[in-house]
Amino acid sequence: MKLRNNENVFVLGGFLAVTALISALTLAFVSMITADPIARMREQNTRQSLRQLNLPAFDNAPLQEALVCRSPAGFQVTLMPVKKNGKLEAFAAKTISPNGYAGNIEIMSGFSVNGKILAVLVTSQKETPGLGSNVCERKFQRTIFNFYKPAPKGLPPNPVLDQFNGMQISDGIDWRVKRDGGTFDYVTGATITSRAIVGAVAETGKTLAIQQKKFLQKGKK
Repeated sequence: MKLRNNENVFVLGGFLAVTALISALTLAFVSMITADPIARMREQNTRQSLRQLNLPAFDNAPLQEALVCRSPAGFQVTLMPVKKNGKLEAFAAKTISPNGYAGNIEIMSGFSVNGKILAVLVTSQKETPGLGSNVCERKFQRTIFNFYKPAPKGLPPNPVLDQFNGMQISDGIDWRVKRDGGTFDYVTGATITSRAIVGAVAETGKTLAIQQKKFLQKGKK
């Protein structure tokens, strides 16, 4: 039996509705079964990063005592206390900046109890290879002079990330790149990425200065 035009529309509409429903249910199911593995992988990456931040020895679980908050500029910042025998020794922080050239940049940073920066590393980014990625990546550079030498222990150097070491927000530093009249070096051709990193570190320090009293008060209880 041949269907009329209006019947064809209803049949086609019903088919599309069923197809859309099946697709939505499939996506929801895939999202559900992958959520836990993704969360575990992120947690594992955070723990690995903690070991690279030049933090003092600790015996607590910083992730379990973390405080998730917003920086003055609205960045998501996760502050993690680092303790030894119950005494607060340092802080680790994970910050997500939305200001990268290609989207979010996630950094991990270590701070002393007094707010001095111990180390900074980028744990997630999608910046342009060879430009913005040079601001973010820590890689041991092989040359003809060190080709056969083993890579040194510790964090590989990165001149942009290493310039924060020993600084703190309370020093009155101009937290901008030199191109904008600030203190910090940047990579030519990757100014946006450089700005994003400097801004993220500054926001992390400001957030820690605001929130650290909560951790100090907890330590006294």
